[in-house]
Amino acid sequence: MKKPHLLMILAVTVLLFEGPMPGYSAGTWQWLSSLKGQPSGRPMCMPSALYVDNALERYYVVDARNNRLLSFDKDGEFLKEFNASGQLQAPFDMVKDREDRIWLVEKGRNSLTMIDLQNKAVEQHTLSDGGREVFPDRLEWEDDIFYVLDKATGRVLALDRDLKVIGRFLCRDGTSGFVDFKIRNGSLWAMEMGGKAACCFSMDGKLVSSVAFENVSGFPYSFEVGPSGIFYVLDRHEGDVAVFDRNGRFKYRFLTQGQSRGRLYYPIELKFDPWGRLCVVEEGNGRVEIFKR
Repeated sequence: MKKPHLLMILAVTVLLFEGPMPGYSAGTWQWLSSLKGQPSGRPMCMPSALYVDNALERYYVVDARNNRLLSFDKDGEFLKEFNASGQLQAPFDMVKDREDRIWLVEKGRNSLTMIDLQNKAVEQHTLSDGGREVFPDRLEWEDDIFYVLDKATGRVLALDRDLKVIGRFLCRDGTSGFVDFKIRNGSLWAMEMGGKAACCFSMDGKLVSSVAFENVSGFPYSFEVGPSGIFYVLDRHEGDVAVFDRNGRFKYRFLTQGQSRGRLYYPIELKFDPWGRLCVVEEGNGRVEIFKR
């Protein structure tokens, strides 16, 4: 009769003194809300990206299959739908520039498309690098410079206002390429294909450092760099997020695959908003899940 009591005492001791066991959630993140798009008249279908306008405190979701953009306020309330009068073709990612124009990656056209709502103008641009056509994927904008992940090469390209390539961010071995990148705290971070490491570049393209992630498996597809330098790696197939410290040591993982609230199904992008909330764009579930500490 004493064995069950001894086992219980041992289990409590482990939890108290060892902390979260590797591979198990630390339980610090909680579901807050979902962006779904139903108030627009139809739900999202295969959303691909989230953009946050800090000044307006708005979320913009690229609703890829429905060829539209949806906007929400900070609290997740639906605001507007925009589809450029039905002209968008497989939009994938977006940013805004200082003139408040929208720049959109359209995979259906393989273009970087400028949308000027004030002047009611739309322009499609085909990008090239050294005479070779660029296939834009992920997109960022910082200080009048566009940063584009070229899907064909895995390189991140820097483009000026005229969309001319003025810089290149290359993988360590120069061949495998990157699958995602973020601009955080004055540096460009890019995650290598396969999620084995993240590279830190100065904004002029010089490699500053790299961090190898411990015991990476599955299908890492997107990542984030937290305010304290902690790395969050999103696995598209497993539907979870692995957390690593500044040196790449594995800490814990959280979230799990599924279709109910707070679960992930074919997630495609991970992003922190300005309010410290972690946002996960879910292609499979047709929504954006928002988590807070």
